[in-house]
Amino acid sequence: MSALLAEIRLYDFVLFVHVTAVVVAFGATFAYPFFQVGVERRSPHGVPAMLHAMHATSRYLVVPGSLLVLASGLYLTIEGWAFDELFVMVGLVVAIALILLGALVFDPLERRLLALAERDAAARTDELSEEYRALSRRFATAGMAASLLVVVAVFFMAVKP
Repeated sequence: MSALLAEIRLYDFVLFVHVTAVVVAFGATFAYPFFQVGVERRSPHGVPAMLHAMHATSRYLVVPGSLLVLASGLYLTIEGWAFDELFVMVGLVVAIALILLGALVFDPLERRLLALAERDAAARTDELSEEYRALSRRFATAGMAASLLVVVAVFFMAVKP
């Protein structure tokens, strides 16, 4: 076992961290639209709890994981690749775009959605307001765009065209 550990280079370990960070940061976000639609349709009063859970996931997994993806990607590029490689440029652009989307789009939308869902739940109706539904559609559309960005980045990282 110690011989195996001695053969692992720092680069290889950082590559492991990089891939793991992608899985941890973005894996769960692919399920968000399914959770969102299911809970909104079947249990409108449960929407605030779902949004709290999504926000906690963002705060404790997505944000730190995204930053780790970017930092480890920069290290891997400096140690083994070049910044003019297409897959590196795509990866960097996507990582930065996702971090900015999180801060400038998802976080404010989550906060607003949560406030609307809590208001609608307090009204004790079995319906979510049209205001909530319109904002929810925007949130879902942004989420699909972010998921597509992740898939594009993974494609370029794997294929390295």
